[in-house]
Amino acid sequence: MDQNTRNQIDWQQPFPHEEYYARQNRVRVALKAHGYTGILISSPPDLNYLFGYDQIWFSHDSLGVCFLPADEDEFVFFDNDGHEMLVSIYPEIANIVYFRRGKVADHIKVIASEVLRRGWAQGAIALQSRCYGPHPDHLRAIGRVWQDAGGEIADGSDLIEDIRLIKSGREIKVVREAAEIAVAAMSLARDSISVGMRETDLEAVIVGEMMRRGGGYPGIRTMIGGGPRAGVHHEPPSHRKFRNGDVIHIDFCASLHRYHVNICRSFALGEVDVRWIDLFERNEPMMEVIVAEIKAGDSMVKIQEVADAFAREHDLARYEWLIGGYTLGIAMPPDWVGRHRPRPREDIPPPDLEPGLVMNFENQYDVFAENWSSAPGAGLIDTLLMGEASLEIITPLSRKLVQVG
Repeated sequence: MDQNTRNQIDWQQPFPHEEYYARQNRVRVALKAHGYTGILISSPPDLNYLFGYDQIWFSHDSLGVCFLPADEDEFVFFDNDGHEMLVSIYPEIANIVYFRRGKVADHIKVIASEVLRRGWAQGAIALQSRCYGPHPDHLRAIGRVWQDAGGEIADGSDLIEDIRLIKSGREIKVVREAAEIAVAAMSLARDSISVGMRETDLEAVIVGEMMRRGGGYPGIRTMIGGGPRAGVHHEPPSHRKFRNGDVIHIDFCASLHRYHVNICRSFALGEVDVRWIDLFERNEPMMEVIVAEIKAGDSMVKIQEVADAFAREHDLARYEWLIGGYTLGIAMPPDWVGRHRPRPREDIPPPDLEPGLVMNFENQYDVFAENWSSAPGAGLIDTLLMGEASLEIITPLSRKLVQVG
């Protein structure tokens, strides 16, 4: 590293050294519990979680990775020599081995041989073959070298994500600050909507407000759609101009130190189809009902059960595109959510709701089959924090179809 650059660090780090050190030790405990002797960490969110490391470009051929052994109080970080200044601004990265920019095959040799030299490539070693970072073929090539030396290779893609699921007190503080940024940006967006405004103009308002309040770029692009584009799920903003009678759908994540809070609201620009107003009126109490029914220690599935029962009772289920959610935490493009959800995937058991768990919950509706005017779909999203006893909605903003303009 460049020590001169490191000596000039005069900005506050997201977390103190003891926070990162405690996280690394939690990973070591988990490695031992799974019978692993070490893990090659390549997932960008996991590298950020353990060392604060961040950058703008994680390509398939970029082998910025870290090997963390289970039984030793150290690690070794690998990156290309073009990132010497980048690595130098992250104080938690103490041991670094650089390789020259060039052939990936040469980088693979450097990583594999260095871990062998340190005597760490023994026993069962975890790789993160399912991550948005180095191509899995490159990681498996490193693993084959260790296998040839007598080691065993296992998939540990989710090991650190499971540790990240429950947030520490310092992380919760950051999440709450991100929630304040989210609510402020959505409030300004609501107050800025006008006839003739482009969707991209509104995006500028939202991102500008988040940056002005000290946030960062969100880990997923903002969704904005008005009129016929509202409810076109996962659409980025376009140059379409808002018109009187549009329902406008806005969904974004505020970010602070890569910790994301999701908020989505829909608005009525002038007079809109009254069926939309009625649907949002019937939907409005759902989040409060969920909060009232859920307590710490419940399975995450119970949230889905309460929501589904509410949707059936209030005749919302027939319009459902998604009633459900995802765990949240550190997010980097192109993905932004965790693997756990209240409507569990078959291969992933749902976790219990422990204090410190953060998730979003969505009420997204499609009505195009009935050809409502104003929009083919719309909805809302809140972010929830599991407290010591109960759930808390940390994005408090009206869940009605608020009229704007």
